Amino acid sequence: MDDEKFWEKYFLTYDLLNEAIPYQRLMDDLVKVLEVKEGDLIFDAGSGTGNLSILLKEFGARPTGYDFSEKAIQIHLMKDKEAEVFLGDLTDNLPFPDNYFDKVVSNNVLYTIGKNNRLAIFKEILRVLKPDGKFVLANVHTEFNPLTIFKDHLNESLKIKGILKTAIDLIMKSYAIGRMFYYSFLLIRRDRLGKYAFVEKDEQKNLLMEAGFRTAGNTINAYSNQSYIDIGVK
Repeated sequence: MDDEKFWEKYFLTYDLLNEAIPYQRLMDDLVKVLEVKEGDLIFDAGSGTGNLSILLKEFGARPTGYDFSEKAIQIHLMKDKEAEVFLGDLTDNLPFPDNYFDKVVSNNVLYTIGKNNRLAIFKEILRVLKPDGKFVLANVHTEFNPLTIFKDHLNESLKIKGILKTAIDLIMKSYAIGRMFYYSFLLIRRDRLGKYAFVEKDEQKNLLMEAGFRTAGNTINAYSNQSYIDIGVK
């Protein structure tokens, strides 16, 4: 199964994550760290099915999505018919002029890209970002465990919804949950086989500095402590 086919199938159940409380909090963390302002032109690098772009629009931003998967873009446009989203590969030169975007965000994309290509991508993002613009990225790390995320979701759901509603949710969505676990463990397998590479501690921060960014603040642990968020400023 090549990358495009893998993600095409994964994206069919991916939006179940919108109901996962740790995922909701990750999205909120990214918006908060971005310090979104009305009218901000924000590049969503690897926008997938559009979850983050749609949330950014709710905060008054003007997001531009960019993804290599036609299926993901189709799903994004089904949810937001007026979305501005482009088909493209982040390992190629971006089709945008210098100093174009106010901010750039990327969630769970870098680990799918070979380590040898990562610095070039950061440099290209630096090029399209306005001076003093912010680049925020989050990726699952080498200790990624989807079971931890699921357990956190259950604990929070029990507090918010109670036992009965939580149990009903699990039963009604058991197939989709099973598919999510299936693809999560395929990602782990790909990481172990060297197809993908989950990020190591300080890797994102070091790439930001090497590409020419100024790093801002410490690395943030997010997504039930399964993801690192780092910030660079041009």
